[in-house]
Amino acid sequence: MGAGGIVGLDEVWRMLEECAPGHTRKLTTYYWCARYNGKSFPSLPLGEHGRRKFPTIQVGFVRTMVRQLGILGCAQGQIEGL
Repeated sequence: MGAGGIVGLDEVWRMLEECAPGHTRKLTTYYWCARYNGKSFPSLPLGEHGRRKFPTIQVGFVRTMVRQLGILGCAQGQIEGL
């Protein structure tokens, strides 16, 4: 996979459970806020058309989040395309 792509939000949560144990996530009006180890990423989108049962998210947002949280090495093994 190249620089783009999409990933399911459920895959993102599984990756965070594995790579960021003890993380927290909070649903805000327009975004998810993920916090781990004193760092936060407050702008993980809800999905393409707002709140959905099984949303998909662009890989670029996930890549930015894992870099900011400091878990890129682990996350690359969990989600293809990071």
